[in-house]
Amino acid sequence: MRVVLVSSRSFGKVIPVGKMILTQGGFDVRHIGPEERPIDEDKMTEIVNREDPDAIICGPEPITEKVLGASKTLRMVMMHGVGVDHIDVAAATGRGIVVANAPGANTAAVADLTIAAMLALLRHICEANQTTKAGSWDRHLGHELGEMTIGVIGTGRIGAHVIKRLQGFGSRILAYDVIQDRHLIEEYRITYVTLENLLAESDVITLHIPMMEETRKMIGRQELERMQRTACLINTARGGLVDEEALYDHLKANRTAGAALDVFSVEPPRGSPLLDLENVLATPHVASYTAEATERLDRMCAETIVNTFSEKPCSNILNPEVLKPEHP
Repeated sequence: MRVVLVSSRSFGKVIPVGKMILTQGGFDVRHIGPEERPIDEDKMTEIVNREDPDAIICGPEPITEKVLGASKTLRMVMMHGVGVDHIDVAAATGRGIVVANAPGANTAAVADLTIAAMLALLRHICEANQTTKAGSWDRHLGHELGEMTIGVIGTGRIGAHVIKRLQGFGSRILAYDVIQDRHLIEEYRITYVTLENLLAESDVITLHIPMMEETRKMIGRQELERMQRTACLINTARGGLVDEEALYDHLKANRTAGAALDVFSVEPPRGSPLLDLENVLATPHVASYTAEATERLDRMCAETIVNTFSEKPCSNILNPEVLKPEHP
């Protein structure tokens, strides 16, 4: 029986459909237990070597060349999500290992949390909740989302869904992306500007770009200096997009009003000084963690594995060249 090793924390934990599809497809599903976490490269290599899986369903765990080489039978790595910056796709391709992700499955969920974070920051919802429960009656003066200029960095699937939701509030929307979406310009009347202009003019800035070497610490000291002192930053994409040390300094000195962070450069962010700041709203990488998104993710992951091993075409494979007969 083929083995699927699951390192993702959420696959099959709350929604049974993915595990059911794999089991019916003849796969033995094995979850990595909480006692083996946190998982770094060495731990992942050890587990893969021990379990010798045919496929891996991973979360943010490092899938490096060392990890890929730890199994004699590994044929596929399936990302339980979209971002694959932690997966060495080139090394996988060289070894003839298929890599796939689940685009679109969590788009609505991440967009929803992004809007929720904007409202929480602008209306000081978390602070009001805490002070009221503590017996105080402190009224925090907030701002209306519809009167704000929102800067959306990255207008792919999730960025576009955030823009769509913002239409209901009437916000002015600025956007930055290396590729401009004509549909968004015509349908939602957004304005593409330079990154420098977006940073300078926006009241709220939200990140929706992939993690690559070109985007690592894209929001650093220089970029933070361009932002208004009253501006807020939201990151539901990847922690590595932001220079966290620089962000801490700006937030601590109130040179940036606030930040909502669902992702961190190291997760969990134990010991991060950002967690000590009152103007930081921190959540544990839950933007995509809804029942609906989890069901879509689990189903897509399971069906992609079953179809790939059955030699059926899948549009979400990132290195389809490995499936060609001439591939070594």
